[in-house]
Amino acid sequence: MILCPICLHEFAWSEDELYERTPAGHYQRLSLEHASGARREDLLRAAHVRCPAPVADPSLEHHLPYTYVRHGRPLVIGLVGGPETGKTHLLASMIGAIEQGGLRPYGLTADAVDIERHAEYVNTYVHPLMVERTALSRTTHRATAEPADALLVNDGRHTTAVAFFDIAGELLRSSTHEATRFVPAVGGLLFVIDAATRSARMGDESFRAVLDRLPKSGGRLDIPAVIAVTKSDSVRFEAPVDTWLYDEPDRLDQMDVLRESRDVYAFLHRRGAQAWLSPYDKCRKCTLHFVSATGAAPTDGRFPRGVRPRRVLAPLISLLAMTGVLRGYPEVGI
Repeated sequence: MILCPICLHEFAWSEDELYERTPAGHYQRLSLEHASGARREDLLRAAHVRCPAPVADPSLEHHLPYTYVRHGRPLVIGLVGGPETGKTHLLASMIGAIEQGGLRPYGLTADAVDIERHAEYVNTYVHPLMVERTALSRTTHRATAEPADALLVNDGRHTTAVAFFDIAGELLRSSTHEATRFVPAVGGLLFVIDAATRSARMGDESFRAVLDRLPKSGGRLDIPAVIAVTKSDSVRFEAPVDTWLYDEPDRLDQMDVLRESRDVYAFLHRRGAQAWLSPYDKCRKCTLHFVSATGAAPTDGRFPRGVRPRRVLAPLISLLAMTGVLRGYPEVGI
């Protein structure tokens, strides 16, 4: 049984009913009757499975890539944070780092779930940021929930589809909007906080909306979470940020994760941002990280000195360890 992350419909799928996407973006039935060997695998690589959930509006009918469902239950990661926190830049820098082999030191490789969609994401977000040095616009509102990108992560023995959902913070506050339907399907949460946060308010409403919506056992969530303090370059000369920001890890050290989490917690607490620490209080496993998606703030919508990401993969590696995609680290998380 497959749980559709877009509509939460659970269904049994079969290779007997596959679809292919036409150049116009429509879907038509795919026949494998005369395909075998390498040709069959090539067709399956681009094939899709139609979600059979009944929809009142035909425009809401949706398809999932075949590679997304063929390797067992996928890992759905939700990026959570309010406007202007840097979620879009962080995800683009993460994908850019993965494209440059950033998972290799951890014994992991990554391929696109949907080759066309991945290429579209890279061309729309990663290339403009990393190559053209252009600041990205904030996450736009979408009518339905669709992953921003999805990758097949392989550790040499097991393959897991990992989907990233980046939904506008305003929509995450709603429990009825179609674009937030994916929330109950998440297997990992990435909470994003601006390092410049100094506030006595009640914290990020999108944090509360997601945390309150998910089921808890014993008062806490079993879904692992990470807190990423973005734009840490803006406070790079402050302790303890200066200790961590320019130390690029190439392996997962559980004691380092614990020490960094302690320092991030103290940093936020000292700045009066205790309300933003709610994921730590409500999730059984949570780690905290200093990151910078770009290395500096933009000037007139551009990064004239180039984009220099710092520690952007650390939160993802921690999540992969806590969810079992990166095996051998059962004690990650505090």
